[in-house]
Amino acid sequence: MKKLTKRILVLLTVLALTITGMTFTPNAKVSAADASGKKIVVSLGDSYSSGEGIEPFFGQDKKSAEKVEDEDWLAHRSEKAWSGMLKIDGQKLVKDDNWFFVAASGAEVENLSGTFTKSYDYDGLKGSKDLAPQYDVFDEVNKKYGEGAIDFVTLSIGGNDVGFASIMVTAIQKPNELDALLEDTWDRFINEQTVNGKKVPSIRESIKDTYRTIAKKAGSQAAIIIAGYPKLLNPAGFTVLIYKVSGETATKVDEWAAKLNAEIKKAVEECKKEGLNIYYVSVEEAFEGHEAYSDDPYINSAILGSKDQDLNSKELISGYSLHPNVNGAKAYAKEVQKVVDEVIKASAGKTETKATKPVVTAAAKDGTVTLKWDKVERATKYKVIEYVNGKAKAVKSLKKTKTSYKITGREAGKYTFAVKAYVNGKWTKITKKDKVSVTVK
Repeated sequence: MKKLTKRILVLLTVLALTITGMTFTPNAKVSAADASGKKIVVSLGDSYSSGEGIEPFFGQDKKSAEKVEDEDWLAHRSEKAWSGMLKIDGQKLVKDDNWFFVAASGAEVENLSGTFTKSYDYDGLKGSKDLAPQYDVFDEVNKKYGEGAIDFVTLSIGGNDVGFASIMVTAIQKPNELDALLEDTWDRFINEQTVNGKKVPSIRESIKDTYRTIAKKAGSQAAIIIAGYPKLLNPAGFTVLIYKVSGETATKVDEWAAKLNAEIKKAVEECKKEGLNIYYVSVEEAFEGHEAYSDDPYINSAILGSKDQDLNSKELISGYSLHPNVNGAKAYAKEVQKVVDEVIKASAGKTETKATKPVVTAAAKDGTVTLKWDKVERATKYKVIEYVNGKAKAVKSLKKTKTSYKITGREAGKYTFAVKAYVNGKWTKITKKDKVSVTVK
């Protein structure tokens, strides 16, 4: 019995690591469609966004030596992640085409802006690799489609920062210590801390700064959707190995998760008042009655032993543990889709009236021709074109903030001009009706 108890304690300790996606070793505003008609979605965040626990993962069919170098596999980015289930104006999402997916199992706020080291001990291969900062995805999209191309950003973040793993293990193994842990964790979440003599912002403020940074990098046209967390445990209580978890303890954890969600939602609302194009999605009701250890769970229970795709082939408890299963991912997608559809519907009228190419007017006075045009959504620059004997000749390239241009020193005569915009990596096409003529007297 003593040996069994000792093994169970080890398993629960490992569970604290696997919930966060870490490995363990015994010794260690919606914009209009872009020029191609695509709606662009960027998905960031932690394991609840990456789809930890839901096979197949991108890259898992590669040879082992290739898998441990593949960032998608190391991050456990699932082909069935909820963000990939979304449809934007009826369009399905295709990875690296109109869906840029960089969420990573185990990620914290700091891993959005900095590298994330993933260790592995898999199929005889042992080592580590740094995942690129998740924010790098914005440079990737801008390079491919131009600035302002992103329509939606999805994100879940904060669960690892507050230590969901240690909360879960304490609830199971040492419920008498749970209240103190929850109180301490809440203090770190809400209040500024002093660490080694230096002031450290609260987790809540760090999350808000994350929202602001995403808004700046994605552009004001991108709608940022923040997904909350589900209640995790069956409120009726359950048994894990030899440990019986009471309904009171399970409910205490679920109520704390709801409290966390309420603060995340409040932070989103505060950012919205600052002018951010941001929305919060609750999944608590969708998971009601489907917690881990319920009769119809949307969340995996603790899974003993490693699964085939765990980064550590010698896991005592799988990293899939206490993460949504495929039904959980579908529940997430359903709730987020509602908000996506509402945002698109609300913006539909505005989108239809926005100029997709420059509409130019021209006036002439004292040998000076003045061209003016409406701002084009997502244009990063403009080019003034003059037609001489029917042939196009570039006159001037201008930054996106410029919507007018003066041409001086013109003699009497008739002149023809047009302006094209650089949108999502392409110049708009000029047709006959886009040209404007003006007479200098």
